[in-house]
Amino acid sequence: MRHRVRQVQPVKKVERRRFLQVLGGAGLVGCSGKGGPGPPPPSCGTAGKGAGLSYCLVSKEEIVIPGMASLAVGEVALMALDDNSAAIVARDDQGFYGLSATCPHACCTVTICTDVACRTPLISPADCAPPVKGSLSPSGVAFFCPCHGSQFAADGSVLKGPARSSLPSVAVRLRGDDVVVDLSNGVAATTRVPAA
Repeated sequence: MRHRVRQVQPVKKVERRRFLQVLGGAGLVGCSGKGGPGPPPPSCGTAGKGAGLSYCLVSKEEIVIPGMASLAVGEVALMALDDNSAAIVARDDQGFYGLSATCPHACCTVTICTDVACRTPLISPADCAPPVKGSLSPSGVAFFCPCHGSQFAADGSVLKGPARSSLPSVAVRLRGDDVVVDLSNGVAATTRVPAA
């Protein structure tokens, strides 16, 4: 008696944003991403040495944000490593600081608000695409989560839920013209790196 052997097809990796897009519809603009077959995207990150942020699927990596050591006071940039990890670098009167750009409520990537009502937010595409850069709102809403409407101040603190915790503050360092944001290393919200 011959037994038939059934071949099992390999499981395709479904990116979280693609899953949410299919599940929730195309209305989740900030949670959508690239899906489908193809080579993996190039990495703009390297392994960090810290303990990690321990929420969502934020990678324990350092993200290099090119050219952002020239940010002026009051400017901000956002760059995504992949569908799970994104970083914010901003500069205020005290210097440069970093935040995770992954909303602690449901793990979507936040956007940069360009006005008080956040009518035209700046969205960072995933997969190490060039960063988006804008002006930092010193008062009012600076970052907005397009998935469920959470709003955050320039320092990452929650202004409006459903998020209940701030965007985590992370270590940054300047490297030539670039800023390196270390998502593996949480720091105090008051930590700043002076401009060179």
